[in-house]
Amino acid sequence: MEFDFSCHYFELFGLEKSFQLDSAQLASQYQQLQSRYHPDRYVDSDEKDKRLAMQATTFINEAYKTLSDQQSRARYMLELEGVAFDVEQDTTQDMDFLMAQMQLRQQIDEADQQQNPLDLLDELSSQAKREKQALAESFQKHYLNKQWQQAKQVVLKLQFFARLQQQISQKQETIEEELM
Repeated sequence: MEFDFSCHYFELFGLEKSFQLDSAQLASQYQQLQSRYHPDRYVDSDEKDKRLAMQATTFINEAYKTLSDQQSRARYMLELEGVAFDVEQDTTQDMDFLMAQMQLRQQIDEADQQQNPLDLLDELSSQAKREKQALAESFQKHYLNKQWQQAKQVVLKLQFFARLQQQISQKQETIEEELM
C-alpha cells in the first residue's frame, strides 16, 4: 500500500487550493479515498499495510474536517503560506468586534426574557451568518492579495462564529424544552 502523506489537503482531494471550493466534489473525493484506504480493506494484509491504512484514514479524515469548515480551511491555507498561529496567544485585538461579540452573547443569554425568544434567536443566527459571510469575503480578498496578516486577523475573528452558533443552538433547545 502506498499513500503520500506529504501532499497538502487540497492535493489529496484533487482540488485547486482555493478558499471557495465545491463541497459536493470534496465529499465525493472523500468517499472515494475512504473506500480506497479504509482499514477494513487491509484486514488480510501485513502489519505495515494495516498501520499505513489506519494512518492514511486518519490523515484523510483530518483533511476532510479541515477543508469542510470555512475557518479551519482559511487557517490551513494561511499555514501553507507560512503564517503561524499560536493557540495560546492569538486573538483579535479589534475592540469594536469584541464588543459586538459581547453584545451578541448578552442578547443570546437574555433571549428567554423576551416576548418572542425564538424569533430573536433566529434573527441573531441570521445576523451571525451574514457577518460570517462578510468575513469570509474579506478573507478571500486579503488572501488573493497576499495580505497574510490581514487575512490572519479575519481568521481570528471567524473562530468566534462557531461558538456563537453553538450558543444560539443551545439556547434555542433550552427554550424549546421549557415551552413543551
